[in-house]
Amino acid sequence: MKKATVFALTCILAALVASPALAFQDVTPIDAYAMATTDPGTYILDVRTIAEWQWVGHPGKNKLGEGAALEGKVVNISYQIDKKGAMVINPSFLTEVNGLFGNGADITLITMCRSGSRSVAAAQVLEAAGYNVKNMVTGFEGGSDSKGYRTKNGWAIDGLPYSFNGAAGYAD
Repeated sequence: MKKATVFALTCILAALVASPALAFQDVTPIDAYAMATTDPGTYILDVRTIAEWQWVGHPGKNKLGEGAALEGKVVNISYQIDKKGAMVINPSFLTEVNGLFGNGADITLITMCRSGSRSVAAAQVLEAAGYNVKNMVTGFEGGSDSKGYRTKNGWAIDGLPYSFNGAAGYAD
């Protein structure tokens, strides 16, 4: 029994030592909106696919004009892309981010995806590259309820302004 306990504790300790420490902070969609609209050096980096950006929606000015302060503050660079029917890490992700934001010394990037998972992976890559990063927990669509519907938290569920290209009246 003692050997099993020591072995289990050793495995847990090894896993903790081997896993990278995350220094970036998680923020809620509401906090991300406030930061992006009040701090000139803060941007929301939506790492979802282009299809998600266009058809599901993205932070921005809605048809009522709400969210105009987000113009120029939200960028879509996919962290994963479809390659022959499989989702793979976008090999030019960091190059594209660097092309828009240079070395990122004077900015903060808030990574965002659908529910908050891909954005963590993207934040890790950006942080390792020297960017000041925050991760938007719950993402754009939020978490699922017991029936699998996305009804918990998230940018859209929290009532923050968004736009999409998939319907008349919602154009970027």
